[in-house]
Amino acid sequence: MFQKLFNPDNPLMITMTQITDCIFLSLFWLLGCVPLVTAGAATAALYDACFRTYRRGEKHSWHRFFYVFRQNLKPGILPSLVFWGILYAAARGLIALWNGAAAGQVPWAAFSAGALAGVLVLGILSVLFPMLSRFENSFLGLLKNTLLLSLAKVPFTLGLGILNALCGFVCIRFVFPLFFAPALAALLGSLLIEPMFRPYLTPPENAAS
Repeated sequence: MFQKLFNPDNPLMITMTQITDCIFLSLFWLLGCVPLVTAGAATAALYDACFRTYRRGEKHSWHRFFYVFRQNLKPGILPSLVFWGILYAAARGLIALWNGAAAGQVPWAAFSAGALAGVLVLGILSVLFPMLSRFENSFLGLLKNTLLLSLAKVPFTLGLGILNALCGFVCIRFVFPLFFAPALAALLGSLLIEPMFRPYLTPPENAAS
């Protein structure tokens, strides 16, 4: 009985392993983001590990996370700085529009348009590090290809922006979801990102995604 219960192929054990992976990958990502310049490598590693673990059924998710993290540690520094700079500027702009609308100095329509633009920007940024994890690019090539691909698939990009905005709001509001929401958001995000990547993948990768 116990041999069957603790069999790695037992549905209960598979489920427990997936939950454990979700929690630990989220924690690894959080720790990797503490130095802001390594957030790009951590996010690339989280996306890759979640995609391979939950979509492809591969094992050793922790090893995969740290392998991709090390591979993208140096190439991810400049994209991380760009990410934080754009995110900071977008947040400041939205806060200014909100305050202006609340004070009656700016029409609410202007805030709504700004919020939509902010979601689009967040969606574009959400493609940046998955792109880093899946393709080889120079720094400028990474930025260019992320922008072109995101604008070519605006509905997917907006979906990513909404997904990550909701994830960020829930984590800031309740804190506890930080223990699992990052990995869950990466997994759900892969449902939108992989169709964007598919035309540019080699046949074996294309079939697997």
